[in-house]
Amino acid sequence: MKINCHKFILIGLIAMISCEQFLEVELPDQEPRLVLNALLEPTSTLKVFLTKSRGVLEGGDFYDDQFELVEGANVFIKAQEGQILPLVFVDNSKPWENDAHYLLDGYEFKEGETYGIFAEKSGLPSISSQQEIPKNVNIKSIDMVNLGPDGSFDSHNIFEVSIKFEDPSERNFYEISGQIFGSEIVVIDGDTTLFYYNSDLSPEPVNPIYKKDHLMRNVILFTDVLLNGPDSEIVFRTSIIRNRDLEVTINFSHVTEAFYRYYDTADLQRYNNGDILSQPVLVYNNIANGLGIFKARNTDQRVIEMRVED
Repeated sequence: MKINCHKFILIGLIAMISCEQFLEVELPDQEPRLVLNALLEPTSTLKVFLTKSRGVLEGGDFYDDQFELVEGANVFIKAQEGQILPLVFVDNSKPWENDAHYLLDGYEFKEGETYGIFAEKSGLPSISSQQEIPKNVNIKSIDMVNLGPDGSFDSHNIFEVSIKFEDPSERNFYEISGQIFGSEIVVIDGDTTLFYYNSDLSPEPVNPIYKKDHLMRNVILFTDVLLNGPDSEIVFRTSIIRNRDLEVTINFSHVTEAFYRYYDTADLQRYNNGDILSQPVLVYNNIANGLGIFKARNTDQRVIEMRVED
C-alpha cells in the first residue's frame, strides 16, 4: 500500500507541474488602429501626425519605437461654423528619420472656438476628436530677483521668478516653459569670435506641490486648484549664466484638460518604464475609435533682455 500511495503522489505532482507550464492570457483589442497626435493653437498652421498601432505580439525590434506612418488617409478639420478643411500629406523623411505629417496651412484658428478632427483610412476604423482652443490668459507682470551664485554651476546665478496673472473662474490648466539664448564676443590675439549660448529655462517651482518629478520636459505643468482667481501667482527658480547678453523667453500657456492629462500620464508611463514595482499607467486618450491625443493651448510669451554681471 505504501508503494502504491507513493506512486499516486508522484503521478499527481507530475500532472500539477505539467498544468503549470501553460498559461492562457486573453489580450483584448489587438486589431490595428489609427493613432493621431496633433496640437491646436491660435495660429494659421496645423500639423497632424498619423500612424498605425501594433499589437504586443507583433514582431520587431524591442527597442524600435517607430510606428508605421499612415499615408493616403483622408484627414480633415471641421470648424465650429461647419466649414470642412482638408489636410495634405507632407513627407520630409530621411533614411535615418521619419518626418511625415498632414498639414493645414493658411487657415486662422481662433481662441474660444471648437474644432473637430477626423481621419479615415481604408481597412482601419475611422477616428475623430474635438478641442476648444483656450482663451489667452495674459501675464500681468514678471518679477525677477537675483538670489546670487548657483552652487551647482560656478558661472550661473539663481533667479527667483514671479508671474502674476488672472485665473478665469472655470477650471483651468497651465504650462510654463522657456528658453535662454545668449551671445558673447571674445577677442583673442586680435581675432574676434562670437560665441552663442542656448538652454532651456528649466523652471523649478518654489512650492513643492507644483513639482512633478516624472515630467520628461523642462516645464511646470499645473492646475488652478491652489490659485487665487484675479490675484494668482506662480513662483519658480531658474539658473541663468553670467556675462552674456541674454534673451530670456518665458512661455505661459493656458492649456486644455486633454493637454494636461496626456503629458501627465504619458510622461509618468515613460518615467516608470522598466520599474517592475511601479503601478501600471494608462495614458490619456481622447481619440474616438483610435488612439492618441488631440490637444490645444494658447500661449502668452514674454522676452526679457538681460545681462548678469559677476
